[in-house]
Amino acid sequence: MVLFLGIGLFEVDNLRPVLGSGVKPVLKGLTTSTLSFAGFEILLFIYMFMKEKTKVTKVPLLGVGIPFIFYTITVVIVIGSMSVDAVLSQTWPVLTFIRSFEIKGLLFERFDSLILVIWIMQIFATYVIALFIANLGLNQIFSKSTHAFIYSLLPLIYLVSMIPKNINEVFKMSDILANFALHLFFIMPPVLFIISKVKERKYEKM
Repeated sequence: MVLFLGIGLFEVDNLRPVLGSGVKPVLKGLTTSTLSFAGFEILLFIYMFMKEKTKVTKVPLLGVGIPFIFYTITVVIVIGSMSVDAVLSQTWPVLTFIRSFEIKGLLFERFDSLILVIWIMQIFATYVIALFIANLGLNQIFSKSTHAFIYSLLPLIYLVSMIPKNINEVFKMSDILANFALHLFFIMPPVLFIISKVKERKYEKM
C-alpha cells in the first residue's frame, strides 16, 4: 500500500530496456537476491509440526509465492520511480523511495518510520524461528535440556553479529551467507529427499 502511494513518481521508461545487457547480469544478481529468500528451508522443519500433512504442497507455495510477488512489485516500482542508476547509488533504495514522497492529511505523512518498525519485527521473527530450529536440532542430536542450548547459542550469535565493523563488511557477510544458502539449501534438500525415499523403500521390502 505504501509503495503504491508513491506511484506518481513511476515512469515506465526507467525500466527500459528490459534485459538490455542479456540474461547474464540477471543470473549474477541471483546471489544478491538469494539472501532475501534465505530461510525457506524453515518449511522443512515446520512440516514436523503440521497436523494436516496433505497441505504440505500448498503451504510452501504460498509461503514462498507471496513474498516473491511482494518483492517483484517492490523492485518494479522502486526502479521505475528512481531509475537503475539511482537505485545502485543508494544503500537502501526502498527507504529512499518512501522518503521521496509524503501524503498530507493522513495519520502518517512520512512512512519510512512505519516501514522500519515492520522491518525490525520481521527480522526479529526470522531470528526467533532460526534460533528455535538450531535449538531443536541440537536437542535432538545431543538429547540435552532445551534451555542449555538456548543460553549457549546466544553468546555465539552475539559474537558473530560483532564481526562486521562497518556497513561494507555487513554487505560482504550477507553475500557470503547468500552464497552459502544458495549452495546448501538448493543441494541438501534434494539429497536428503533421495536418502529418505531409499530408506522408505528399504523398510517396505523388510
